[in-house]
Amino acid sequence: MITASTSTSTNAAMSAYTSAAEAKAAAAAQQQRVAQDDPAKAPNDDSVSLSSTSTAYSNSIAGNAPFFPVRSGMNADALVLGASKPGAVSSSKDKTFSEVATDARKRMDEKYALMKASGKPYTGSDEDRNALMGDLDRRSLNAVATNQGGTFTAEEQASAQALMRQQARLATGYYSGPADQQKNWKDPFINDPYGRARAALDFMDNMSPEEKAKPEWLSQHLSLEAALNQSSSLDPAEKKTGHFHNLAEILAGVVTDGSDNEQSGSAKNTDPSVGIMKKLQSLVS
Repeated sequence: MITASTSTSTNAAMSAYTSAAEAKAAAAAQQQRVAQDDPAKAPNDDSVSLSSTSTAYSNSIAGNAPFFPVRSGMNADALVLGASKPGAVSSSKDKTFSEVATDARKRMDEKYALMKASGKPYTGSDEDRNALMGDLDRRSLNAVATNQGGTFTAEEQASAQALMRQQARLATGYYSGPADQQKNWKDPFINDPYGRARAALDFMDNMSPEEKAKPEWLSQHLSLEAALNQSSSLDPAEKKTGHFHNLAEILAGVVTDGSDNEQSGSAKNTDPSVGIMKKLQSLVS
């Protein structure tokens, strides 16, 4: 049961988190102003992406590519990268969210045209879906999933939502992809439920700005933090036993199920923090 004190504490935490986020945003804005006044002080994004991060990005793409198959001659590099680095920016770089949606629509229309010109129009298969959205970073995917601008079909929205869930599941160690590739998947958290929950929190921390702006993101993030904090004092052996294993599975679901169309109408209209807090209390009490 959620008590008044719990609700007050949660509200206070949400307020504190929001204040911290606003402070970080203000600092980022100040850095941008400095860069505009003196371009020499601005970091060179292109040189960074081509140097210190290029190897990591290449390794991430190579490692997860088999789980995002595409039709011959096309790629899904942005989708693949989003599984390990959800904050990586490519298609949405330097764009407003409205512009991101317009760009995503254009990119997808071009892919449809390419497929049609090849003599094999879009079929809706996993390979074609991955190719269709293969160069959309997570922010662009979110624009499609939420039908930003109202130009995306229900099928396109569902496809983008499914891809975002797939990225989150892979990031937290749960296999999601073609059945014939599952034998090649290695769960990095198979004996580390605490690490799985930590990975879920890290993934949330790197989601796109529009995802983080949703009320459910904050309540889920606070719940993850609370669970990890309550278990941080356990020794390594204890973290692998007891209720925490179940808790890790629930927390992984928190990350992946936010846009699930199978939620009931009543569930969608309920404060998500209430259900999450009940699960937490039942597991850690």
